[in-house]
Amino acid sequence: MTIDIHTHLGADHTRIGEVTRSNIAEHIENLLTQMDAYGIEKAVLAPLQHIVPTELYIEAAKDYPDKLMAACSLMPRPIDRAFDRLRTYIDQGVVALVLDEAMFYPDDPAVMALIHECVKAGLPVYFHVNNVDNGVYNLLNRVTLTFPDGRFVILHMGGLFGFSRVTSLLDRENLWLEISSTIIRLVESPMRVYLDAVAQDRGVQRLVFGSDHYAEYDHLMAALNMINLDFETSKAIRETNARKILNL
Repeated sequence: MTIDIHTHLGADHTRIGEVTRSNIAEHIENLLTQMDAYGIEKAVLAPLQHIVPTELYIEAAKDYPDKLMAACSLMPRPIDRAFDRLRTYIDQGVVALVLDEAMFYPDDPAVMALIHECVKAGLPVYFHVNNVDNGVYNLLNRVTLTFPDGRFVILHMGGLFGFSRVTSLLDRENLWLEISSTIIRLVESPMRVYLDAVAQDRGVQRLVFGSDHYAEYDHLMAALNMINLDFETSKAIRETNARKILNL
C-alpha cells in the first residue's frame, strides 16, 4: 500500500481553483476512485490558501476519515492571527502546515515563529516552492538544525533545478523530499545524474510519495520503477516515511 502525503482536488493540478462547496463531492469521488485503482491507502489534501480554502479540505477529510486527511495553509502574518488560525486548524484535526512560496518570505522572523509553534504541536511543515533558491535553502538549513524534533517536507523535491541544491541537506533525519512532478521529469532529464548520486548515497530513502494530483499516479509509479529500487527503499518512499512524517 502507498500513502500520498500531498495531493489537491480539482480537474487537474493546474486548475485546483475550480474546487467549490458545490462541486467538491465530484472531485472527491474522482480522487477516491483513482486511489483505489493505484493502491493508495490514504491521502493528505494539501490546500494553498490563496487558491482553495483550508476549510474545504478539512470538511472533505471529515467525510472520509479512513481515506483522507487534511493539511492547512496560512500566511505567517499578522503573527497573532496566524497563531490563532493554526491552533484552530490543529483542533480540527489537520496533519500538516503548508507554507507556500507565494505567502511567505524566507527571512521573515514570523516564519520561524510559526514553524516553532508547529514543532511544539507535533505538526510537520511542508514547504511548497517551485525551485529552491538561496533564501529558501538557508531557511531549510536553519529550521532543520534549530528544530531537530521537527518534521519538514520539501514538496516537488525542491523543483527540477532546486533539487541539486537541497541534496546537501539529505543527511538531516528530520527532512524529506516529496517526489511529485519533479521526479517524473528528473528520471528522463540530464539532471538525472543528481538523482543517481543521491541513490548511491542511499539518500533516496529520504524521498516520500506525494502526487500533487491523482492524474499523476501512473507517471509517478513509472518513474519509481525507473530508479530500480529495492523492496526496503520502495516501501520507505511509498509508506514508511509518510507514517513517520504524519505520525501514523
